Amino acid sequence: MTAVAIRTPARFRLSAPVASEHQQQRQITDLMRLEFCREGHLSPHGVCWFSIDMAHFAGVPGTRVARGICAGCPDTVLIWKGRVHWIEIKTDRGVLSDDQRAMCAALVLSGSHYAVVRDAAEVLVTLDGWGIPRAGRTRIPRAEVAA
Repeated sequence: MTAVAIRTPARFRLSAPVASEHQQQRQITDLMRLEFCREGHLSPHGVCWFSIDMAHFAGVPGTRVARGICAGCPDTVLIWKGRVHWIEIKTDRGVLSDDQRAMCAALVLSGSHYAVVRDAAEVLVTLDGWGIPRAGRTRIPRAEVAA
């Protein structure tokens, strides 16, 4: 009689899906459109915003530097009452690179506001903290307000 090995199935674990930074940027872009206006336009409250996408700029080597594009530039820019506000979007696991930390320091020392956000709720908290008027079409979840 031959012994037959019985395999026990591997344990299955459920885990929450992890949103990519691109997905978060799209969600936050949708939020900005709801709260202000289309990118590159002026909201009724005088806010102008736009995003800077350098992630997929392959181009010819050296072109970025020749065009004045530097590493570490934040993802989104808001301008209100002549003051510039920068937002860097990161995933829950994302961390700022050395270039991003250096850019953050330069922007803050120049008098700009700078924030790192991980989701749309953090964007709303940041905008409200900066006192930037928005349409109020979205609300901050109570759990975020209590934290």
